[in-house]
Amino acid sequence: MSNPKSLLNSGNYASDWVKHFYTQAGIWWGAEPHDSAEEYIRRLGIVRRLFDKQNLRILDLGCGSGSTAAAFADAGYDVVGVELNPTDMMYAKKLLDRSRPGKLTFIEADFYTVLLDGQFDVVTWWEGFGLGSDADQRKMLGRIANEWLKPGGCALVDVYFPARPARHEGEVIQLNALPDVPGSVEMLEKSYYDVINARWIDEWQPVKNPENALAQSLRCYSPADLLLLLEGTGLKVQEIQIEDETIILDLPGDKIQIEPALLEAWAYMVQLVRENC
Repeated sequence: MSNPKSLLNSGNYASDWVKHFYTQAGIWWGAEPHDSAEEYIRRLGIVRRLFDKQNLRILDLGCGSGSTAAAFADAGYDVVGVELNPTDMMYAKKLLDRSRPGKLTFIEADFYTVLLDGQFDVVTWWEGFGLGSDADQRKMLGRIANEWLKPGGCALVDVYFPARPARHEGEVIQLNALPDVPGSVEMLEKSYYDVINARWIDEWQPVKNPENALAQSLRCYSPADLLLLLEGTGLKVQEIQIEDETIILDLPGDKIQIEPALLEAWAYMVQLVRENC
């Protein structure tokens, strides 16, 4: 791969930044940049609440370093994880060294183009929805509905919400190097918000080498925006959750709705099902 491309320096959202950013991020952050064992348990609990059967087949899109997928395989499920960047895939494949009650498979590929065998009871997309354009999101939602999701199954998708990223515009946080990650360095994390395109931009700048700064960008959707995005994809909203609490929204509708929890949330999780089911 060529030298990492800076999203902010390029001045546009062309998707060629994605693999560069996350390949380098895996070096900076290591195998476990965000998630914890508690997060895997929470995600597992969501699936168990929705399905009482054990023989589930699960597709984990953008599986990162594979820990959530491995936790699901530990619970006895048949899990396929798809990840684009080779750094995270290197971490994920180390998880294949031991046997688990369920089946665990990792595929290094772009999930916009990957070809997969069979269908799945559950398709998960944790913390990655919104990386591309609206057209990219629609393409993926269409693939979930028409290629991958079994009748009666569902997709669980984390969707970034605009309010909190907008309030954090201009924030700078200094972070120490992670002690057990060889590639980690002291960083500045800078938040930007593109109010025209409703995109949060999260820049990571090494303190000693600011010229090596890279940024990620995520399209943010209100629930009403998400409904518009879903039109024609074959999927519909079944449920919306914030911090494991289901929220009841009048969608679509003209009712005034004040939902303070959404103002404090970086994202909400949406359960999607096929329209014809």
